[in-house]
Amino acid sequence: MNGPGIRFTTYALLAATAQALPSQMPAQQGARGKLVTPGSFADDSVRLASITSAAPVTYSLLRSASTLSQRPRGAAGSLRKAYFLPEVYWINNSALPYSLNDGWLWAGRGWSTRVRAGFEMQVDRVRLLLAPELLQTDNLGFAFPPSWVVPPQPPGRSPFADPWHTSPESIDLPVRFGPTAFTQWDWAQSTVDIDLGMITAGLSTENEWWGPGMRNAIVMSTNAAGIPRLFARPTRPIATSAGTFDFRLFAGGLRESAYFDTSLANNWRSISALALAWTPRGAPNVTVGFTRAVYAPVSSWSRIPTRLLDAVIRNPGRPNNHLPGDTAVVPGPDQIFSFFGRWAFPGAGLEVYTEWARNELPTSLRDFLTAPNHTQGYTLGLQWAQPTGPLATARVQLETTYLGKSATLRDRPVGTWYTSRGVPQGYTNRGQVIGAAIGPGASSQ
Repeated sequence: MNGPGIRFTTYALLAATAQALPSQMPAQQGARGKLVTPGSFADDSVRLASITSAAPVTYSLLRSASTLSQRPRGAAGSLRKAYFLPEVYWINNSALPYSLNDGWLWAGRGWSTRVRAGFEMQVDRVRLLLAPELLQTDNLGFAFPPSWVVPPQPPGRSPFADPWHTSPESIDLPVRFGPTAFTQWDWAQSTVDIDLGMITAGLSTENEWWGPGMRNAIVMSTNAAGIPRLFARPTRPIATSAGTFDFRLFAGGLRESAYFDTSLANNWRSISALALAWTPRGAPNVTVGFTRAVYAPVSSWSRIPTRLLDAVIRNPGRPNNHLPGDTAVVPGPDQIFSFFGRWAFPGAGLEVYTEWARNELPTSLRDFLTAPNHTQGYTLGLQWAQPTGPLATARVQLETTYLGKSATLRDRPVGTWYTSRGVPQGYTNRGQVIGAAIGPGASSQ
């Protein structure tokens, strides 16, 4: 085909219809389960049911495989097991690479394949969810822009590095991941956690999706590889007299791709991220929330746990606020934060949602009131759905995301979204943007 690509998913041995793990299971018994990931058919089905079902259906805006696949824990001392049947995902791009929200898969030109399988074990309050992935990408060559269009690369950059965002704000976003086909494996959607009562803590490499967007999540999405991290979250959403609260807090390590630069001195980066979601007691169909991520160079991986609270207390300042002609690069932290909301109308089969984000905190109340749109990005969306039969539903989905430079560039410096002056690799992990799949300075409708 001449378009960007075709993609489809196969669940081996009818895994798509496998039943969930029973709530009570003898120690030696195994069961088929289904690993539910953000953006999957099962995840989308719950969202659809939340606006079309007559019965109340809760849909979380803070999602990951370990929370979407979470099941009740067994009795003390019991061993509960489930296995995930193999899932195969294929995409074919005939002319150009096209890879959006595919996790750590980079779908280059040609066929790309992801195979996922695994199992889950729970012993008392400890759970292990192991779901590694094997990837293969043809990574065929394609036509690059002519040399007179592409700016020269800075010294030490890979020939496959992004040539359009290089200095002083740059990003690790290769246009191609090397010259040949490759096969890799990763821990991917794997987590080990322990139930400490109200709080669950653990280690994970899984993807997270924060916010209401269907195609783009500005701060945390499934577009890049999952971040190896320490995390804490509620064991279940916390119900109070003011409503229900959910949160995520983690400290992780970001990895540079092999196709960014030749320097070994800037390979280490930390990321601290926080997300809060609140559903008011009197408005069960309304959810509002806040996210923030602070990322920074670190001297070694051992420093990452000390950055856990960066998203709560650290102010990176304005690292991308520079005058024309100023090309100095000063290593330091950078940030992204957003506010989001979703309002569902189950009786009408309708939902509306938005996410509004910035790269810089206002320096004062006056600064915010005079330029609230400074460094902003946003998503606006709605979905309407009505059942048209016992097995069919008509749907209309509209979503627009804008990450271009804000109009304040006329009187003050504005950086390009996801690039950074303080962190050369920008807001990426393994060469892919952690946030909205459309990438730096882009927009989509």
